[in-house]
Amino acid sequence: MLKRHAETLLCARLGDEFNGLGKNWTGNFLDRHSNQLAQHWSSPLNTKRGQAVNENTHKAWCALLEHTINEYGIQEDTLWAADESGFQPGTGQSQRVIGSAKQKIQHQQQDGNRKNITVMVTICADGETIPPLVIYKGQTFSTNWHQDNILDASAAHSKKGWTDGVIGRLWIEDFDKKTCDKANGHTRLLLVDGHNSHYTMDFLDYAQEHNIQVLCYPSHSTHVYQGLDVVIFAPLKHRWSEERRTFEESKRQRVTKQNFVTIYGRAHQHVLTPELVKTAFRKTGVWPFSADVVTKGMMALSLETSSHGHLPLPQPSPVLALTSFMRKY
Repeated sequence: MLKRHAETLLCARLGDEFNGLGKNWTGNFLDRHSNQLAQHWSSPLNTKRGQAVNENTHKAWCALLEHTINEYGIQEDTLWAADESGFQPGTGQSQRVIGSAKQKIQHQQQDGNRKNITVMVTICADGETIPPLVIYKGQTFSTNWHQDNILDASAAHSKKGWTDGVIGRLWIEDFDKKTCDKANGHTRLLLVDGHNSHYTMDFLDYAQEHNIQVLCYPSHSTHVYQGLDVVIFAPLKHRWSEERRTFEESKRQRVTKQNFVTIYGRAHQHVLTPELVKTAFRKTGVWPFSADVVTKGMMALSLETSSHGHLPLPQPSPVLALTSFMRKY
């Protein structure tokens, strides 16, 4: 792409005199400017997410968060964040393995169980966590699904294995019971995403009655503002895959609803350390509060782009005339 853009500029400037760039031009160019340029892997970002984190949204979110923290005297031990993440017992992440040099693609056998199990993880700015909520997919709940519960996790079920309004209302009550003693009468601030289960009247009424302030992250922006998304879930999913694989190889059994909470629990305990939990709040500017954590570079994808290109090199009169003509027509 760099070479193509360079050729476009040079062709516009030199016309027929330009014979094209050599096949090694890109590498040589990067070598010459290695003190300023480097190659990186890009990762796809949903357009809505890219546009959501913009200067106006950032200012509004920071103003709301800072005002709420100051207005209610929120401290690190009363500042909480919660989010859901899905886990499929029969699938894991890609990993580097050793195999035949003649076969570039290596496969590991999986049982193909894609029935989603949702885990609601809740963390505090002081590094503490409370036991998660595990939501199983099913019309009814079986006590066999929750044996050897090393996390003392709560359990629920829904038709699709996701949270819903009923589960959300039960969860906020469970959250209150597990955090009210620690709050000692002080207001708690709970940060959640925009899922509708967090904003039913029952959910919000209960929160208001029990001195819990609920703030929603800006739409499509949890990849920047939500500490669980930014810091916690990636290593948690990676560790979950390792624990699942170790269990299946050592026990010669599959991960099912009956043993999920045990195997997930090991990953949860390993990853959610007080240090990492504090990092989740710090890296997103929530605690200690800092509006400067989200930089202009992180908001670059939200900037409007123009179809009127601006060439970085001084252009001769014919090129300028042609550019002006193209803009008019």
